[in-house]
Parts: sequence; structure tokens; C-alpha cells
Amino acid sequence: MSSTPMMPSEKGCIDILLEEGCKRNVIEHVCTVHSLAVEMARLSSAEHDLVSAGALLHDIGRCRRHDIRHVSEGARIARDRNLPEALVRVIERHVAAGLTDQEAKDAGLPPGTYMPETLEEKIVCHADNLVKGPGGLQTLDQALEGMERRGHSTTAGRMRRMHAELSQACGEDVDEIVRLLRSTGRIKGPCAAYTGQRDAHP
Repeated sequence: MSSTPMMPSEKGCIDILLEEGCKRNVIEHVCTVHSLAVEMARLSSAEHDLVSAGALLHDIGRCRRHDIRHVSEGARIARDRNLPEALVRVIERHVAAGLTDQEAKDAGLPPGTYMPETLEEKIVCHADNLVKGPGGLQTLDQALEGMERRGHSTTAGRMRRMHAELSQACGEDVDEIVRLLRSTGRIKGPCAAYTGQRDAHP
């Protein structure tokens, strides 16, 4: 009888990323997503360990490819590593602000569910959208501006609704969490201890 897969620790997630060959910029990015996501989890009823691991491993597919299919590739890698299915779903459902079945088909993704459903899935998805580049956090309006400029108005609408839902779950506007993390320099958080990175701010 197979044992229940264990949720990897923060260090365990970083080790997995390094073992899979993820580049430094990808690790810097997921560390920033992690800082925002775990703070949202702390303020809400989300399962901390799932959010933490999901934030760190959501882009594991980028060790193989950097187009939209990194989500399905990441889910495949996670399943091959026998990671918990709840974690696989976070990885699979983090792109944009979720994709409908038709959007996923049009993008060339294999059959699956690519729309975040649980609180944990939504937290990682939205935290990812509020990170710009390897290590910068942005507010909702800043993220929406980029989406609208690229012609993704449908995604922008979903992102706005997700932001409102998560702000309610956290008991405060997610933008305020972003501003706090930026002002205190707590952007990469404990990830730095495992990767030798340092926050951009003192």
C-alpha cells in the first residue's frame, strides 16, 4: 500500500526547483510570490503549508518550457515526483487568472481544469499576478494596466473579481499587504536563506 504523499517544506521545495534545473530568475520570482502568498494565507483561513509549497513550486514547469504549457508540464513533474494532488492542482491552475476549458484548448493545453477553485489555488494564482519580474510586487491597478495593455480584458476582469474575493477573505485589501511587504523590504522572505539571495531593500 502506497503512503500518502507529504507536503514538501520550504527548503524541500527549493531543493526540488534546483534539482529540476530551474534558473535563478525563476527561483527569485517564486520566492517573491511566496512572500505575498503566505501573508495572504496567514490573514485568511487558507492552509499555510499548501500555499507555501504551491507558491514555491507553481512555476516548476519553467525548468522545461517558458510558454503557457509550463502549467501542464509543471503538473506532470509534480505528479512524477508523487507530490500531493492538492499541490499539483495549485501548479496546474495558477496561470493568468484561470482559464476556461475553451481557452485552455485554444492555448494548446492538454485536457484538465485550469481555473482556480479553492482558496489556496486562488491565493497562489493572484499572488503570481501581483509579482512583476523576478522580484517586484505591484498593486492590482498596476497589474491590470499591464493586462489591459496586452489586450487581456477578460483576464483583467477575472483578476479584479479574484482580488475582491481574496481581500474579503484576508480582512483587508490585498494592495495593503503588497504595500506593507514593499515598505518593509520583506519580499523574498525565508527563501533567501536557502538560495543565498538577499532582499533588494535593507
